[in-house]
Amino acid sequence: MDHLPLMLRLVAAMVLKKQCQVLLAEIAYLRAENGYYRQQLPPKRLTFTMAWKRRFAETGAVVGWARLKDICTIASIRTVQRWKNLLEKGLLSVTTTKQGRPRVAKETEDLVLKMSKENPSWGAVRIVGELDKLEIVICARTVSAIWKRHGMVPPDPQRRMKESNWKPFIAGHDHEIVATDFFTADVWGWLGKRTVYVLFFIHLQTRRVHIAGITENPDEAFMKQTARNDTMADVGWLKEVGAKYLIHDRDTKYCESWKTIVTDSNVETLALPANSPDLNAYAERWVRSIKVDCIRRLTILGVSGLRRAVREYVEFYNAERPHQSMDNAPLGAQPPAQKLDDGLVKGPIRCRERCGGVLKHYYREAA
Repeated sequence: MDHLPLMLRLVAAMVLKKQCQVLLAEIAYLRAENGYYRQQLPPKRLTFTMAWKRRFAETGAVVGWARLKDICTIASIRTVQRWKNLLEKGLLSVTTTKQGRPRVAKETEDLVLKMSKENPSWGAVRIVGELDKLEIVICARTVSAIWKRHGMVPPDPQRRMKESNWKPFIAGHDHEIVATDFFTADVWGWLGKRTVYVLFFIHLQTRRVHIAGITENPDEAFMKQTARNDTMADVGWLKEVGAKYLIHDRDTKYCESWKTIVTDSNVETLALPANSPDLNAYAERWVRSIKVDCIRRLTILGVSGLRRAVREYVEFYNAERPHQSMDNAPLGAQPPAQKLDDGLVKGPIRCRERCGGVLKHYYREAA
């Protein structure tokens, strides 16, 4: 600019000064905007890709380390200098592998999502049990992570087991204790809705359930006949499971003649205290299971329809449903899965449905 006239040099200087003022104002505004964005970020450590590290290293070196120390807020000045050194050594151009545990296979993730959508009430532990039957091993936290990635809300756990002195006692004698109880179900007929009573037994150690009888009129004759059927020496269910004690509530349906027949077969009947459903928790929990999983999801026509629904559910419960209190495995013996030479499980995954699709059991079909 020395060869220019003095007037032109003054004009050029004024223009450059104005441009510098505009640029400084823009930089001040961008710094204020950047500070606002930084304030809105959650308090956690930021992560940078290779491309961003290269960009900060290149632009930071142009600004100069002394000046960059005053204006750098995205990272410390030492971090940017380290990126510059890596850039000069050619290390920022190398794609590094991602740290952390690898994700589960896409087939497994799709299967978890399928089970969750088809069974909204299933929790993570229940799904893990279903996958264990298919020789797919994952943990409940992995199921929760899959739900989180896909924006699914896990079911709210509503059941909690209350600790008491009764629980240790049951754990020590559950192999010889059977619990019994009634539950009711509404069925529809030609004359409208009717109430039907279902009497069942549950063996506390194995959790196996047996339906003793279904009737609209649980009178003394009905109770005596069920007692005879289940205490027979050769085919009685109580004899089959080796029951020594039969616990029940104080319902008047458990008449004296019923107790006499059961006691004569060397099975002692124990009436629980009044207003103590926790002492018969296994039976109470099974009533909730069959009602929530089956009865309340069906429109049942007649007593025969209820018999079919209860029979289907008991078969599902005793042989196919995984039980969290039994190592999250089904009560029934499952056929061994066929494996290839490399240890991978083979065979397509199938779904067996009961009660019109209300109950679902996933299994591998033999190849």
